[in-house]
Amino acid sequence: METTNAGWQLDFFGEATAIVARRPAARSRRDPMDDALRERLTDALIELACGSRHGVNMPESLLDCAKLLRLRIRNEEVDRKELFMTIGWIFGFWDGAIPYTYVCEISGVSPEVLQDVVLGNAGLTVVLNQVKHQCYGALL
Repeated sequence: METTNAGWQLDFFGEATAIVARRPAARSRRDPMDDALRERLTDALIELACGSRHGVNMPESLLDCAKLLRLRIRNEEVDRKELFMTIGWIFGFWDGAIPYTYVCEISGVSPEVLQDVVLGNAGLTVVLNQVKHQCYGALL
């Protein structure tokens, strides 16, 4: 095993001594996925985000966002964390697995549609401001 001097330790009652650190044995890490598998998984993820189970042109991920926003507008109970994540995704505070603008671009939907819904509703605008505060904080 190879040792190297990593520093010096000063002892008040004795002499300065070298601190010896041992390097851990290097392990080779193999990537569990090859490039072809990674590309297939990426394609499947995009297909899932842009696909629809209802046979309409709107991607299922955008339909789920619209349903969640509709429930909140109707003052029905929704999962607060899911609502925060959805509004943050719509406004680009975080991208998730696939960015909102990319899903809209691939499916031919304007990204401003759901953003206008949020900005046009007072209750959703309050949630948007809470998400902004959570992401960026506030200056006092």
